[in-house]
Amino acid sequence: MNSDRKYSLNYGQMLKNRMSVVFDDIGIEEGEEVERMWLSDIIDGKYVEDYVVVRRSAYDIETDEAGAVLAKIENGRMLVKAPDVAYYRIPEDVYRIAVNAFKDCNALEELDVPYMVDDYEIDNALKQCDHQFKVHLWNWSYDSTRSEQLEKEIAEGYVDEYGFVYSQDRKRLLKAAPKVKEYWIPEGVEKIDHLAFHHCVFEDLHLPSTCRMEEWPSEEYPVFGNERIQGCIWPWEEPY
Repeated sequence: MNSDRKYSLNYGQMLKNRMSVVFDDIGIEEGEEVERMWLSDIIDGKYVEDYVVVRRSAYDIETDEAGAVLAKIENGRMLVKAPDVAYYRIPEDVYRIAVNAFKDCNALEELDVPYMVDDYEIDNALKQCDHQFKVHLWNWSYDSTRSEQLEKEIAEGYVDEYGFVYSQDRKRLLKAAPKVKEYWIPEGVEKIDHLAFHHCVFEDLHLPSTCRMEEWPSEEYPVFGNERIQGCIWPWEEPY
């Protein structure tokens, strides 16, 4: 995240036309530029005080092959402006959408939305559209293709009483059962395959202390699905 005063509107100057700005302070808080302003005046026979906080963030942007404008944010990207094309698939590393991302996209007829984008993000953006189009909200990853090697491991793996498939040494969860209410992945399991939970639904999933997902590369992180169809994930820091 890059922040610079030159990207900011002068809110203090704008507000002076309405009330007296008695204090205007700019600082960096949690990596963001924050401006705090105190204003006061006598209005309609009353003494009025206003306190205004403006938070500013500036991000590097890039354009993809379709012409979409994307901002680089922590752990992924944000769709700033969708391309004015008939069909667009939002890249899977996008998990935020700017409010005006689809404004003026008059040619758009069909849109794929990746599973990491929550309902709040997409709903707010769609409210700004000038026309309606088909929206496909994906609950899991776009790509669900397992390698031949992995399919072979699944076929030869250990299957527990719930239908979960593990590697022969039982250190890797290869494939989950299609539907389970609550499940405890056994202690000793160190890895969960990226697509192990593809098209599988659960209400409560417990991860053993031997699974240190926070240490895994982002591309190896399991696809547990969208919050629309999945329950709670409980990572344990100590053995069950």
